Parts: sequence; structure tokens; C-alpha cells
Amino acid sequence: MKKALIASSILLASAAQADVLGLTAEIGQYSPDASFNGSVNGQTTNSDLSGDSSTYFGVAFEHPVPVIPNVRLQGSTLEASNSNTQVKIDNTDYTLYYELLDGLAWLSLDAGVSFRQMDMDARINGSSASESFILPTGYVAAYFTLPTLPISVGGELKTLAIGDSSITDTTVKVKYESPFFVGVEGGYRNANLTIDEGSIDTEVDFDGFFVGVFADF
Repeated sequence: MKKALIASSILLASAAQADVLGLTAEIGQYSPDASFNGSVNGQTTNSDLSGDSSTYFGVAFEHPVPVIPNVRLQGSTLEASNSNTQVKIDNTDYTLYYELLDGLAWLSLDAGVSFRQMDMDARINGSSASESFILPTGYVAAYFTLPTLPISVGGELKTLAIGDSSITDTTVKVKYESPFFVGVEGGYRNANLTIDEGSIDTEVDFDGFFVGVFADF
């Protein structure tokens, strides 16, 4: 009897721990088109660019402490070019967020703030410049899980304007999770970036489809 009670207690504790502690990770490939409208060191252009496929990744940790936000780290590189223009932006997002809904009526809703570290290289004709800066944004993520199916549909939004610079980064995603805590995801991402930092003053737009895999523990 005592052994059964001990075993039951361990199982219940493990289940409770799994419900309140979470770790997710994702990695995939993003293939966008792009446009560039602006100037670098006084050289101006307004042109469409050919986007390069690149890898994105993300890791999130969730915990049961109500006051302390959950943490998410994401990274991606946005790169595109044509015969006279080239732009490359390395992005690292540090996001602090709270779970407002967690599976209630098949709905999940997170909200918080994100800080995007951007390392940007841009060239128009023979004029080039590099700038590094951090921009904050608001963060919202919402997903609906189809009843009785391991499929969820939703998206994420990061947006805010600070001075003459702004970010509106929107992702629409479909996810399928297998019984083994891993799954596949795919969707569409549009990143509209208005950058006025140093000698770079431009609006860059990336949009295209992505596909990847994820694990949710």
C-alpha cells in the first residue's frame, strides 16, 4: 500500500511539474521576397530584391511563478540583393511574456514585450554602411487547437514605432504535433522594417513562406 502511495505521489508530482514547466524549441527555413526603399550614405534606390533562404530558430522556457515572465529567444537572418543593392539583417529577439490563456476552450494567448537586436549591412551601388541597434516591440501570440486533432492554427505579432524606426513582424502558422512531443510547422511571415539609424534610412520589406520542425516538452 505504501509503495503504491509513493508511486502515485511521484506520478502526480511529475504530471504537475510537466504542466507548469515547459520548454519548446523550433528550427526551420524561411524563403522570402524583398523590397528596399531608401538611402545608404545619400545613395537612394527603390527596387525589388531577390531574397535568400535562411535558417530561423527559437527556444522558449515557461515556469509557474506568476510575477516573473516567461522567456523566449529567437533568431533569423534576413538577406536580399539585386545587381546594385544588397541588405543583410541579423536579428536576435529577446522576449519576455505572460500566458494569458493556456488551452482554455482550445485557445492559447501570450502577451509581452520583445527586444530585437539588429546588425544591419546595406549597400547601394558602391556605397555601404553597417549599423547595430536594439528596438523594442510589443509581442502577442495566439493559437487555436482544433478539437480532437493535434493541429493548431494561429500567429504572432511584434510591432512598435520608436522615433523614426519601426517594426511590424507578422507570422501566420499551422502546427502539427505528433504523440512524441515533436512536430512540423509551416506558414507565412511578413517583416516590414523602417530603419533610420546612422547612415541608413530605409524601409525594407520581407515576405514569404517558411517550414520547420519543433519540439514541445
